[in-house]
Amino acid sequence: MESVTPGTVRRLGIALLVTAALAGCTTTLKPLPTDAAATDQARLYALSYWKAEGRMGIQANGRAWNANLFWEHDRGQDRLRLSGPFNQGVVSIILQDDLILINEGNGVTETTTDIDAALTRRLGFTVPVASLRYWMLGIPAPQGEFTRTGSGATRQLAQQGWSMDFDRYTPLAGAMVPGKSSIRGKGVKLKLLVDTWSTAKP
Repeated sequence: MESVTPGTVRRLGIALLVTAALAGCTTTLKPLPTDAAATDQARLYALSYWKAEGRMGIQANGRAWNANLFWEHDRGQDRLRLSGPFNQGVVSIILQDDLILINEGNGVTETTTDIDAALTRRLGFTVPVASLRYWMLGIPAPQGEFTRTGSGATRQLAQQGWSMDFDRYTPLAGAMVPGKSSIRGKGVKLKLLVDTWSTAKP
């Protein structure tokens, strides 16, 4: 694993643009099956505010990056903050509607609406921008077919050619969300370790 520097945190920040992009997506939810997992799904789909704190890592093209992660979702806005040890190399990302703001510190900012092009140009790979926010919560994206296996402490989900393993569940808003996730597909592996979930606004 590479040591975290401002440059690697910036690269990870660009990758996490995909998570921010999802706040502006509007979709029609397909009917949910009537079981306990579906009850959790419905509650999580309905959340208008949540925040998570932990760590995130990306492995792709034979390289790896990791960073501390703060992620806040509030209706039409996502706010992400990524940093290395002792808050070095802080990157802030804000999405409001279709406008994404990236602040790399020291007065360096960027605005863009073309997420896929930015990912391909800067990292050489893409991830499904319309699904990642749901997968973080341990639920399938509302668009497209999916398969789900496992129960109890570990569950698996497959969708859109990607596979997910969710572990170390914790309660959130009457549902259960994963504290540990591994998301793999198309030469990319994302690892999420969430230490704290909350629905309480500051």
